[in-house]
Amino acid sequence: MKAIIGRVHSVETLGTRDGPGLRCVFFLAGCNFRCVFCQNPDTWSQRGSERMTLNEARERLETLLPYLRQGGGGVTVSGGEPSRQPEFVQALFKAAHELGLNTVLDTNGACAPARRHDLLAVTDIVLMDIKAMDEKLHLKLTGCCLGPVLIFGRLAAEVPGRLTIRRILLPGINDSARELESLADYALGLPNIPEIELIAYHRLGVHKWKELGMRYSLAKLAPPKPSEWGRAAERLRKRGLVVHQG
Repeated sequence: MKAIIGRVHSVETLGTRDGPGLRCVFFLAGCNFRCVFCQNPDTWSQRGSERMTLNEARERLETLLPYLRQGGGGVTVSGGEPSRQPEFVQALFKAAHELGLNTVLDTNGACAPARRHDLLAVTDIVLMDIKAMDEKLHLKLTGCCLGPVLIFGRLAAEVPGRLTIRRILLPGINDSARELESLADYALGLPNIPEIELIAYHRLGVHKWKELGMRYSLAKLAPPKPSEWGRAAERLRKRGLVVHQG
């Protein structure tokens, strides 16, 4: 049988942010988006990434089981964009379930149509970023179309509690009333209404752009003030959505 290989940028052994409990987070290499505010542009390419077999990934999980099983922890795949390596992710998630761990997919939602159902079938929680609801703005921010993202989100929301929508708040760019109302309309129209995680834009990854010799186009953009985050959250809450800070 052909070995299942993943291209891995890095592994965080005991993460606490991307899902419930303690997490083993696999950051996979390669991404189809080119987000202008990306904090990890070094994950766009698979050059220099580690080749990891499924057995090697499972062995990592087995050594962490006493910690991961506490408080309902498990495995998260992030990136880059993990849905670009669906075979590896599906096999890893199946292994995680065999070990009694839950699974989280941290994704931009632009999964290949033929892979959507199989990937979601082994995913307990989907953390899906929607960078913008306006098609032209989404294309400007990511270099990719919005449509596939919205389709994936609708499929993810077919299971109650599976989908959380993430929005990185870019002041003056994707935090307008129109943008937020459109986001609320989408969320409220899904089969099961997801929670919204509003994440304040930060500049912690800007140095990576310089190290890679790339121009960072948002060099003058400041993170949102607490009051700006609060206004955005309140607008969504007034529509009946559950909003929390990322």
